[in-house]
Amino acid sequence: MRTPKVFHPSFQALALADQIIDALADGVPGFEGRIGTAWYWRLSGGILVTFELDYTVTEQRWDVLRATASSPNAGIFNAADFPFAIYGTLLTSPPFIHDLEGEAEWSNRLYFQMGRLIEAAAHWLAMLQAAIIDPQIRPPTAFPELSALERDLVWYALEELNGNFRLSALHKAFGEHISRRQLARTAQRWEDLHLLTEQPRRVTVALRALAEAGAP
Repeated sequence: MRTPKVFHPSFQALALADQIIDALADGVPGFEGRIGTAWYWRLSGGILVTFELDYTVTEQRWDVLRATASSPNAGIFNAADFPFAIYGTLLTSPPFIHDLEGEAEWSNRLYFQMGRLIEAAAHWLAMLQAAIIDPQIRPPTAFPELSALERDLVWYALEELNGNFRLSALHKAFGEHISRRQLARTAQRWEDLHLLTEQPRRVTVALRALAEAGAP
């Protein structure tokens, strides 16, 4: 259990960190916003993700985003830290937010590869989607067992359509085995289970995990 903080980031420091979270929210659906000193995502499967701005060295160095993922059934089941320093380009001058005296401001911001941090955080959030098929987080009976044809549809979307579940392209490729109506019903069922994203539909990590689990 973490020791309660004595220091908290100022409103100005949080506003600077908003730049990172806003960019992350643009690429990852489910963002609820900032409440108090934390940012929240609500993902499929009842997963709640929290990001907090914290420091690792001294009070004035708010230089790490700490993230946790929890669900009603499993509680906190995953956590990740994204220290600004490891996304800096100068080992002796890591980027951080100076927030002790005067107005909060970036330090060594020019050496901060913020895009790399955002990419890593987005990848972590995407991997959490696979966790919704874990028995502790959500019963596997809540998900369909994929048939061989359904697995083929998933892999075709991943390998040929860059992850997009486009009905027209899939029907063109598999029209001899499945009607357009059946394909649309399958897509809607998977979307309702959050195995496909909302339109424009894309294959989630969870659906890919189901396709891999059912492979012979």
